[in-house]
Amino acid sequence: MNKRLGLFLLAMAITAAALITRPKTAEASGCIRPWCFASPGCCAAWECDSWCGGPGLGVCQGVSGNQGSCCSCNGWA
Repeated sequence: MNKRLGLFLLAMAITAAALITRPKTAEASGCIRPWCFASPGCCAAWECDSWCGGPGLGVCQGVSGNQGSCCSCNGWA
């Protein structure tokens, strides 16, 4: 019984991790992020927020079609 409960809880933890880490929008999942020299590649501004230091601080300029851009921070662009 304890082994089955443990396996169930492990499966639930793996499922939760997969749901939390998935892309937030359908556009971001099909986007190709470029290699960037001084910042991470991005497809949406929310991907740059942690690099820039907080929510709403990241900018991903120049995204078109399925091609992404490089992160910049508000005030740096």
